[in-house]
Amino acid sequence: MNILYLCDEYPPGKHGGIGTYVRLIARQMVKLGHKVIVAGLYGPGYDGANESNDEGVMVYRFRRGFNFRFLSDETSLRSRIGTRLLKDSGLLQQDIKKSLAIYKDKLEQLIIEHKIDIIEMPDYNDYMRFCSSFVPFPALSVPVVVKMNGSMTYFAREANLQVPAHVVKMEQAILNQAAAVSSASRYTAYKSSAYLSYNKAIEVLYNGIQTDLTARNVLKNPKQVIFTGTLVAKKGIYQLAKAWNIVCKSMPGARLLVLGKGSQQKVIAQLTDEVKASVSFMGHVSAGELYDHLAASAISIFPSYAEAFALAPLEAMACGTAVINSNRTSGPELIDDRVNGLLINPDDVDQIAKAILYLLNNPDVCTGLAKVGNEKVKEQFEISKVAAKTLQFYEKVLNGVS
Repeated sequence: MNILYLCDEYPPGKHGGIGTYVRLIARQMVKLGHKVIVAGLYGPGYDGANESNDEGVMVYRFRRGFNFRFLSDETSLRSRIGTRLLKDSGLLQQDIKKSLAIYKDKLEQLIIEHKIDIIEMPDYNDYMRFCSSFVPFPALSVPVVVKMNGSMTYFAREANLQVPAHVVKMEQAILNQAAAVSSASRYTAYKSSAYLSYNKAIEVLYNGIQTDLTARNVLKNPKQVIFTGTLVAKKGIYQLAKAWNIVCKSMPGARLLVLGKGSQQKVIAQLTDEVKASVSFMGHVSAGELYDHLAASAISIFPSYAEAFALAPLEAMACGTAVINSNRTSGPELIDDRVNGLLINPDDVDQIAKAILYLLNNPDVCTGLAKVGNEKVKEQFEISKVAAKTLQFYEKVLNGVS
């Protein structure tokens, strides 16, 4: 089968779960003997060559017209002001429309050149953040399947926030023109179908990872806790910081590692002066460094408010770390409470602190949860098994069954 994945955050640039998952599934499909292309429309300054070969995956990064590097750091004042001015003037949306038209032509060329059978794309497309009115994603000449990994509408509605009508319309259009739709979790399928008025069948295909990560030659620190993820409110990092004040008061020797892109100062503002030295911010790191830090930690914690199906807890389980996960959205689809991890309410700072202290004070329990968690991720979420199920889904679509 010849497969084209659309992705606007394919590594090595700073990426989230979608970029990580697409790289994993694309590489695995190559290992299974399929031809795989990845293409994306990229915003300013994203790292990576315009064309490259990633372990047999042919990667094409097409750039939007306004590819000014000074816009690439979205946290900088200059970038925020520049983006706002371009958006308010309408110039940014004009550039997006022009870039999408060129992108469609490039994709059609890839479809012909590589005899593409099927395309998979996510429900989230980054360009939509910068549109002030309806700008549809272009229709393509071969079947397109959409995987729900968390659209703008999904995450906004989960946070009880308003969604611009044109964004909802754009995301509805993507689903309605799809040959079929899958979802990274049951919860996301159920909620997204309601938020976006989609009434057709949705196949649940959980995200997967490489699970052979436990043999990393690092020494585990029994008092080290780790958080991995973007440093934003949605991920529960500010609640974790507040809980850490309680943890350190009870166990001064505990240490917290925080890995991920975002504003560190906003997190530090939640910490008392007495505990700041116990927290280390590592920023965005490579996959290998991430796995080393996970393997060296006794506990990992993910107090997120909303996920589709996060890869971070899977990676922690694969690295032999006991997981404390959110009880919100898809969290219970991964963690069976007190069997292969712990579930907590991200709004309950005391409960977060108690869960961390419970595992720190009971190393045998911590080790046991890590062991069972590692077994579960290998049994159910190994990328080779996920790829096999995904291929079955593609074949159903191409055979007109789905």
